[in-house]
Amino acid sequence: MRQPRFPVLWFFAVTYVLTAVGQGVNIYVMHRLSAGTAPGTPIEDSPVLAWRPYGFYVTNVGPSLVGLLMTLWLYGLPGARRLAVQLAPWSVGRTWPVLVVCLFLPLLGVVLPFTILGALDGSDPPDSSSLSAYVYGAIVRGGLIGPGMCEELGWRGFALPHLQRHYAALVSSLIIGVAWALWHWPNYFIASIHPHPLWAFAAAIPMGMAASVLYTWVYNSTGGSLFAVVVLHGATVSTPSIPASAGSAAVIVPLLYVIIAIGLVWRYGAMNLSWRERVVAESGAGQTPAASALP
Repeated sequence: MRQPRFPVLWFFAVTYVLTAVGQGVNIYVMHRLSAGTAPGTPIEDSPVLAWRPYGFYVTNVGPSLVGLLMTLWLYGLPGARRLAVQLAPWSVGRTWPVLVVCLFLPLLGVVLPFTILGALDGSDPPDSSSLSAYVYGAIVRGGLIGPGMCEELGWRGFALPHLQRHYAALVSSLIIGVAWALWHWPNYFIASIHPHPLWAFAAAIPMGMAASVLYTWVYNSTGGSLFAVVVLHGATVSTPSIPASAGSAAVIVPLLYVIIAIGLVWRYGAMNLSWRERVVAESGAGQTPAASALP
């Protein structure tokens, strides 16, 4: 078993490089396809859109892929089996109420404030969808075959337990939150069919840090269930979209995550961010509560 210095730093660096390469390939392919589109043809009618689903996986699978490779390098197949166990739905165990929070807190965090704002000043509410479609998107489309699976084997499956070996859960969360937000930044710069509003770019880092605290609470409270954080990630990306016309009112959504993060720190403390001991990476192939792993 190998134990390099600064494994999390290596994880961040390789993830950024791999994603940069994927973004470069995706941009090049889209540029070449767009060049073949007749002048004046709307981009919606060009071949670019047919490649966008594949481009998503090329550019967004980096964190989980690197997390899996780092786990195999450090711990071999036992480490990979541990990740598989953490991804199983039954890894939530008796902490299933946390899974309910994972499913519906992101939805409530968008729908509730915009419903209130809409009643007060007539702001347009976000697009709505049926509850069954939302749950499917959270667990499957956004979770198990979407951004949740593409990212969480890295951010929470690898980086978080390794950071928690040396730092409190809050510090570990904030480190990952900054790295997580910076990893998403190219999405704000690259031209797209639906450009991101300026407020989303400005709120990326504080939003990432606040959301990371919530994800750490879920991870530690479930004893290291990756299924729970994958569902939370899927629910976050499956919430109704915030219209760009919402303007400054949309800042209320990141603000709610900040309030939630402050509440979790106040309630559970910075050391574990949970009623349980924080989950840390062992020197062997598994993970264990902090009390039995720290010197």
